Amino acid sequence: MSTGKWKFTLEYSNDMTDDPVAALRAAGFGVAESEAVAEALLETPKLDVAIKKKSDIDPRRLAQELSRIGMPFRWWNEPAA
Repeated sequence: MSTGKWKFTLEYSNDMTDDPVAALRAAGFGVAESEAVAEALLETPKLDVAIKKKSDIDPRRLAQELSRIGMPFRWWNEPAA
């Protein structure tokens, strides 16, 4: 398995329809990780996140969950369909 990282840029939006912590948890982030990311998003409009490809975090699920709650994001190295 690759030792690379999935790269995302997350953006805070007032139009989000659900809790970002819940979305991050659904994708496989731990409790502390998801709370730290959500808190960092309150402090900065854009947040770059790199996720080890070997981690338990599912990048496709993350993209689905972020879309579901209306959080703008960009997946920089999304594999071709």
